[in-house]
Amino acid sequence: MTWAAQGGRASPRATFAFARRLARTLALPRWLLFFLAFPAAAFAHNPDTSYARCRVADDRVELRLIYDIFTLLKIASLDADHDQRITRAELSAAAPAIVQFLRAHARLEIDGQPAALGEALAPVWPADAGESIAAPDWHSAASLLAFPFQQRIPALPREVALTFTFFPQLGARHTVLGVFEARGQTHEVTFTEGEPDYLFDTSFAATDAGPQRSATPLAATLARFLRLGISHIFLGYDHICFLLALIVVSRFGELVKIITSFTVAHCITLILAALKIITLPSRLIECGIALTIVYVAAENLWRKNTTHRWMLTFSFGLIHGFGFANVLGGLGLPREATIRCLLAFNVGVELGQLAIVAAALPVVLLLARWRHGTRAVATVSVVVGVFGLGWFVQRALGLDFMPL
Repeated sequence: MTWAAQGGRASPRATFAFARRLARTLALPRWLLFFLAFPAAAFAHNPDTSYARCRVADDRVELRLIYDIFTLLKIASLDADHDQRITRAELSAAAPAIVQFLRAHARLEIDGQPAALGEALAPVWPADAGESIAAPDWHSAASLLAFPFQQRIPALPREVALTFTFFPQLGARHTVLGVFEARGQTHEVTFTEGEPDYLFDTSFAATDAGPQRSATPLAATLARFLRLGISHIFLGYDHICFLLALIVVSRFGELVKIITSFTVAHCITLILAALKIITLPSRLIECGIALTIVYVAAENLWRKNTTHRWMLTFSFGLIHGFGFANVLGGLGLPREATIRCLLAFNVGVELGQLAIVAAALPVVLLLARWRHGTRAVATVSVVVGVFGLGWFVQRALGLDFMPL
């Protein structure tokens, strides 16, 4: 298999070529390539997510930029000794180059005038990361590193604008989840290549008479996080594999119960995890998600009656909910804003899931009528199960061998 030029990951073309050869060997129809190659292709387009928090006070503007190690490696060489682990010392050594990059590509304007980011404070190491971060965690919530800046100002400004110009370097699909804060009020913003800037009016945050509503309507905030939820489920390769393993052997009536139970379950843990009511190690969560894929795929091979799947999906959905929470883990929102964003994000996840089910259902119905349908279902289950097993071994042992 040909490997992609960057990151040692298989390219989409190579992945589809492998699936085509497998289908030809097993005498499977061409439309079954969707099941064999879609999870890998989806991950090939997985966008990075970073975070920005801008706090506007009477005498200062504080900017906190947060990135995972996977993203920072596009900016500077963090792993100086090439041992697949990042230490505090390596972060300190690379910090000047990262700060220089951020000064060049994160632009601040105060009351219409360009302003420097100000003093760069020491980068913040993750609280539960230990003394080093292994390669399998470089693209997870466990590797989020914060770079704080502080700019002194004479008085509370009326307007503060923030613009990011690093999308050509970090990727066109990179997304920045941002929060503006002034006098205890917060406002959520999403920065993308198409919308790289935002002007925050502090007069809408609070007045001497008390807090007022945000400058942007609630519907606009919900729409941003709705879109984020949709993109996350479409580009979450392990969640898609889990759904495919469930869909391929289920009937329509069972699918309704399965999707409903999965929705309720991951909504519960998504909220609990994002609000820090329950916290679990990131690697434990990712290993658990991989095991759910392996179990469902394996069960497809020996169990004919799947009427129990809605109960199984509920328990597994609790695990997946923690994984969904990781994408929002770097925002640090207060409770009120977090709940609002979580609900919008969760609705987006559900819409994405329904779209996947709608796209796959006709194929599942064809499999049920096809004379080689049983063998095709077994093949899909085996392929998905192998992916899940590979992800589990990699995540559990801290290795870096999976090409996908």
